[in-house]
Amino acid sequence: MSSEREVMEVKKRGGKALLLGCFLWWITGCATTDLATGTGGTGTDTGTRPITTTQAERSFVEGAASGAQLRLRLSETAQQKTSNLEVREFARLMVTQQSGMVSELKSIAQQLGVTFPGTLRSEHQSSYDQVAKLSGSEFDRAFTRAMEQSFQQDISSYQNGNAVTTNLALRGHILKTTPIMQGQLKLATQLKNILP
Repeated sequence: MSSEREVMEVKKRGGKALLLGCFLWWITGCATTDLATGTGGTGTDTGTRPITTTQAERSFVEGAASGAQLRLRLSETAQQKTSNLEVREFARLMVTQQSGMVSELKSIAQQLGVTFPGTLRSEHQSSYDQVAKLSGSEFDRAFTRAMEQSFQQDISSYQNGNAVTTNLALRGHILKTTPIMQGQLKLATQLKNILP
C-alpha cells in the first residue's frame, strides 16, 4: 500500500516538474511560436509565410533597445568617471545587466526582422550628452537621475508592451524584464537619495 502511495507521489512531482519546466521554457523566450499565425519554430507554417511584424512591435523593440543602450553607455561612462564607490558598484552591475538586455533584444529583433538600432534615439542621446559632460558629485547625481528616469520610461512602456505583440519571444522578454527593471529602478532611486 505504501509503495502505491510512493509511486503516486513520484508521478505528482514529475508532473509538477514538467509543468514548471514548460513554463520556464516559455518565460525565457525559447518558445518562438507566433500566435498571430499559429506557427512555431521559424515563424512559418508552410515555409512560405514569414513572421509578420507590426509597426507597434517594431516601435517597441526600437525604443526598448535605445533605452537599454542609453543605460549601458551611461553606466560605462560612470565606471570611468566616478570616484564614489556606491556609484561605481551600481554602474558595474548595470553594465552587466544592460549588456544582457541589449543582447536579448538583438536576438528578438532578428527573429522579428527588425533592424536593431545602432544609435540612440535623439532624446536618449541628449540625456547621455548632458550627463557625460559633468564630473565629480554633479556627474554622480545626474547619472542616477538619468538612470531613474530611463527605467521609469521603459517600465511604463514594458507594462503596456503585451498589448502590442502576440510574438511569444517578445512577450517572454517583457514578462521577464519588467520586474527586473523595477528592481533596478529601486536601486537607482535609493542610490540617488543617499548621494550628497
